[in-house]
Amino acid sequence: MLRSLSILLAPLALLAADIPNIILIYSDDHGWADLGVQGSDKDIRTPHLDAMARDGVRFTRGYVSAPQCVPSRAGVLTGRYQQRFGVEDNNKGPLPLAELTIAERLKAAGYVTGQVGKWHLDLVGGKKGEKGLRSAKEFMPHAHGFDEYFRGEMKQYLASHDLQGKPFADAPHGVADTRFRVVVQTEAALSFLDRRTAKPEQPFFLYLAYYAPHVPLESPEPWFSKTPVHLPKERRQALAMMAAMDEGIGQLRAKLKAMGQDKNTLIFFIGDNGAPLGKNWDGSLNTPLIGEKGMLTEGSIRTPFVATWPGHLPAGQVFDKPVIALDVAATAVALAGLPADPVLDGKDLTPFLSGKNEGTPHERLFWRWGSQAAVLEHPWKLVRLGDREQLLFDVSQPDGENVKKNRLTAQPEIAARLAKALKDWSETLTPPGLPTSFDRHHEGLFAEHGVIPPLPVAPKPKTDTPGSIQGWFARNGAIAAKDGTLLITADPKAAKNAKPFLAKTGLTLNGPMTAVIKADAKVTTNASLSWRTKEQTDFLPANLVRFSIPAGTSEQTIALPVDGQAIHVRFNLGDQTDDLRIRSIELHPAKGTPDRSDFSTAGR
Repeated sequence: MLRSLSILLAPLALLAADIPNIILIYSDDHGWADLGVQGSDKDIRTPHLDAMARDGVRFTRGYVSAPQCVPSRAGVLTGRYQQRFGVEDNNKGPLPLAELTIAERLKAAGYVTGQVGKWHLDLVGGKKGEKGLRSAKEFMPHAHGFDEYFRGEMKQYLASHDLQGKPFADAPHGVADTRFRVVVQTEAALSFLDRRTAKPEQPFFLYLAYYAPHVPLESPEPWFSKTPVHLPKERRQALAMMAAMDEGIGQLRAKLKAMGQDKNTLIFFIGDNGAPLGKNWDGSLNTPLIGEKGMLTEGSIRTPFVATWPGHLPAGQVFDKPVIALDVAATAVALAGLPADPVLDGKDLTPFLSGKNEGTPHERLFWRWGSQAAVLEHPWKLVRLGDREQLLFDVSQPDGENVKKNRLTAQPEIAARLAKALKDWSETLTPPGLPTSFDRHHEGLFAEHGVIPPLPVAPKPKTDTPGSIQGWFARNGAIAAKDGTLLITADPKAAKNAKPFLAKTGLTLNGPMTAVIKADAKVTTNASLSWRTKEQTDFLPANLVRFSIPAGTSEQTIALPVDGQAIHVRFNLGDQTDDLRIRSIELHPAKGTPDRSDFSTAGR
């Protein structure tokens, strides 16, 4: 197991006084534009991060290994493509204990290690009968090599020490703090540094994961009142939260200087993925890059990326060759004097930044996330959308990922070479291989941002027959439109145990299909979709897929293994129909025009 490597390396640890301290700062849903020194947006103010860039290196092509927080964090902390050990998306945790983190590796070189803020690598499936994910103590920071920690995002934390530095005998100990999250997380990081003054000769590693500007947005003072009043509230809130984070970074650097450790500390600042836009906007911006969180486009996987180490890294350097967050671990291992580990996918960046190596750290970078995959061989980037199509872009310009600039046909040799490299890389992952279908939600994002052509819109029915709305009708119940949703009520005269369901006929949808259902539910309810093809006179038991609709507002994507052409679909609603409102139902065939029923204007 990989964990045994730390035992083998321990005798080789170099406990020299010139081994640097290392701080990794990770922001959350932080778009490329929101670093003042990028010069992309006039409203962002990050003077302390800008000073870091002036004192060190700004990576203009700094990437992360995933467009989502859990896999991105698993990648940066292990230095390995997280798909190698199965942590591909937010639902695929926790981080396996067999994987070595930066903290575990550096402990072999005598480092004391600390974690502050968002963790999210301890999320496991709910217990029997539970929905969603929960945190598991056995995967928290102390299980992954962190000696000290103050783990948490908002108001509740699990900690090894209080903010005054006193250790908890029953760690991980619960700590409640209702102050603004960034202030608490900065204070916890400063507390960790305070404890280092007692033993200044011992190097330290600090992983500070700010929960900003991720939603829920807040309006912290004194920062919010300093933002431009003409901006949307979300933008003002994000600017305020990022200003608080930037000020905290300034406090950390000032603390290091007071400790006499500023010139002996390497600091990385990286955003975990780009900003979400649209209805999920957190107020941050990816301008001028294309796309948003959840896409393998530049706007989602290319983020603010800065490193500073006064006296060791050239001040004011702008590094324009692709690097990736995975490089932090390899760089830390090298600086700690530990042997290079071939399992690491990242590269030690110091030879490239010092001028000793004038090449590029990576010939290629790879991604696989959900129904997307991509490979970058700068300036060429191949994006694969499930099994549907491939796109080839020149990303040397910010607007390169545009449907009109797809060079797949014009550059067949480059496309073929990159496609083979991507396939070969994917075979080394867990599970191996490339995505075999393209998620309809992802398809909508790519179309919205102009990376692929606009999606066809199915014509709305000219008239609804009595008792139907946009072609859907109810059995064992009645339907009605209200406030942009579809409501279903049970028929009290229906036969005993006959549950209401929706149905739609007259369809011509080639399988396999995907259904996308948006709904509001007061409680979690079980549901199912069933279908009949034109060759079948009745609904067969095999033609049914069960799923659950969670409490709250949700969007469900359900794969329907339709063999043939579906002509009739039933939406079985379970027992909670009175507490359920349907916003839209989309039925996407393998090929052809989807059947879309959007009830947002119904009943208004």
